[in-house]
Amino acid sequence: MRATRCSDTDASVIGLVVATHGRLGHELLATTEQIVGPLACVTACSVEPGASADELRDRIREAVARVDQGDGVLVLADLAGGSPCTQSMALCSKQNLEVVSGVNLPMVIKASSLRNEGHSVNALAQALVQYGQRNITLASALLRDALRAQAH
Repeated sequence: MRATRCSDTDASVIGLVVATHGRLGHELLATTEQIVGPLACVTACSVEPGASADELRDRIREAVARVDQGDGVLVLADLAGGSPCTQSMALCSKQNLEVVSGVNLPMVIKASSLRNEGHSVNALAQALVQYGQRNITLASALLRDALRAQAH
């Protein structure tokens, strides 16, 4: 798991756990920090080959506890129905926790700014789902459309 930086000054920050297969979560957080700078109260949790469901759930529970500063925790998982997602969902009834699947870089970047704005963890989760979906585009089609518009 990636180390997190939480301090007493982070008391109003929604915690963030990026739970993924392999090192994807670690790399998403590292890339986000390259773009926006250091992130407080974040961690990554990776599924390693051969890990049991109980072991993974315990690791996610520990990650959530490390970043929970009282306003809840958002888990961004890679695949709906995948182990990181399902084991995170198993914790929802016991904690102020939301789980969003389909994590992508725009979602993590947006989370870094929105989670400090006083939203509930549920409102943050809903906003990130919408934002992440809007940032999935066929970029080459946008270029072709722009070139066509210039030609006319």
